Amino acid sequence: MAQLGFRAAKRRYHRTFWPLMAIYVLAVLGGSWMVNQYDEPSLWMKVAAALASALPIIAVLIVILRYFEETDEYTRLRQLKAFAYGAVIAVSAIFLVGFLQLFDVFGGIEVFWFGPLFLLAWGLSYCRVCLPGKTV
Repeated sequence: MAQLGFRAAKRRYHRTFWPLMAIYVLAVLGGSWMVNQYDEPSLWMKVAAALASALPIIAVLIVILRYFEETDEYTRLRQLKAFAYGAVIAVSAIFLVGFLQLFDVFGGIEVFWFGPLFLLAWGLSYCRVCLPGKTV
């Protein structure tokens, strides 16, 4: 992908990110409302609500990766390094929780929460990697 200037890349990112976030919020609220209108919602309705909620987030992750590709090598390296650290933290937590559940240490944790955990770990890793004077 072609490298854009920082302003052009950021502008393109925001032009795509915010509409996707609006679609995500509407899908979550609308899907929850739609499913809650019925005592026994059909399977297809639940699947449609789940897909409508998940697809904008998947698209946002792709937009984020595209933004990385459109910046210079140094910025890309810092972003991808933080992304990798966030992924290692989240996947480590997934394995730990999975084994704790496998050995009946505690009950289930909703798998949904690992997505926000990854985003939090990525953000904290970015602060650690990218703040002046900080290196990992």
